[in-house]
Amino acid sequence: MAAINVSDLSKKYEGFLEPLVRVYLGDKNPEEIKKNPVKVVDITVELTSDLKASMATFSLINVYSFDIGAFRTSDLKKYIAIGTDVKLLLGHATSITTVFVGYIAGVDFIYDATAPGESRIRITAMDIKGVMMANNQSKRLKANYYSDAVKEILDGQTYQNLKNNDIIKDLTISDTPDKPAGGAAVGGVGGGAAGGGEVDNRIEMVAESDFEFVCKVARKFNYEFFSIGGNVVFRAAKMNTEVLAEISPCPEIIYYDIGYDITGIVGEVKVRTMDVGKANKIEVKKKNSAKVSIGSKAKPLITNQSYVYVDSAIESQTDADNRAKYILENMSYRFGNLRMILKGMPEFVPGRFIQLKGFGDAASNKFYITDVTHEFLAGSGFTTTIEGKASTM
Repeated sequence: MAAINVSDLSKKYEGFLEPLVRVYLGDKNPEEIKKNPVKVVDITVELTSDLKASMATFSLINVYSFDIGAFRTSDLKKYIAIGTDVKLLLGHATSITTVFVGYIAGVDFIYDATAPGESRIRITAMDIKGVMMANNQSKRLKANYYSDAVKEILDGQTYQNLKNNDIIKDLTISDTPDKPAGGAAVGGVGGGAAGGGEVDNRIEMVAESDFEFVCKVARKFNYEFFSIGGNVVFRAAKMNTEVLAEISPCPEIIYYDIGYDITGIVGEVKVRTMDVGKANKIEVKKKNSAKVSIGSKAKPLITNQSYVYVDSAIESQTDADNRAKYILENMSYRFGNLRMILKGMPEFVPGRFIQLKGFGDAASNKFYITDVTHEFLAGSGFTTTIEGKASTM
């Protein structure tokens, strides 16, 4: 049974007639300033399960003093300082849900002489990934396994500070396939190598940021890395197969575009490399068995098409198998695309499957949500846009 029922949400939110927003900057609501209160407007929250940062933008108005011809920065500095933690909640009527947790990454003071009453302070907030993009380093970690390396990075002092500020609320890091069952969490220099000496199997970072390293690991093993509401997840791609919502044609849908395109889709993926130690060629083949048409015309067009990937960095049959799975899945999920705009529903998040029913044979399908955009804008109210992809029809 799906976790979300759209009809039930309509009842919960009393027909979606009264959008509700609340923003906390450093645990304080700027709209509760007693003297010259400000208002939060034009909110956009972009959430993603892809390997990029989620972010939120919004504006503060009633922040410009016509008496002095300047922004009231001194009154607002504890709210708008860069690095201040941000929590954003959206909903309707009396029900509200946290949709974004992060920190202020950018502040813009916007004045236009032709419309001075529209003067505003625009805030750009990012999630944990924004912090992770900042550094660049080369070092050897303590960990022998890649998932332990991810844990080691996220246990660093920078991220402890984010935990203390509730920007990171929870970490869920699944073991990567290179880690044997029951493997020790922290590694080090291993046992003797052939010919004497010790083998150092510790993971290295080479001129890369924490973000680049974790994304590299995610691509290597076909994993996802994202943060939703302060909950940071590193796990196998599409691991949560439970359907988040079943959606049928209903008044809560404002717009949708469902499309399929076989451009770039192949019938087989081959990954090749060389095992230098054994002087053997390693090759893995993965067939695309997905249904790509409601008729019989499309399948012959892709069956004999293949994608060959050669990478000397692949060190084993297991590595080659993981890479082939990643390439085939990533390629296959370019086939089906969904963009749907709904009345504002904060329960929708990326990293989950939804099922469309009753839209017609080809359009009714199961899609994996990659991006969710919540918008609360003057004139259009609160809307939720979901973007998803499918590997079959």
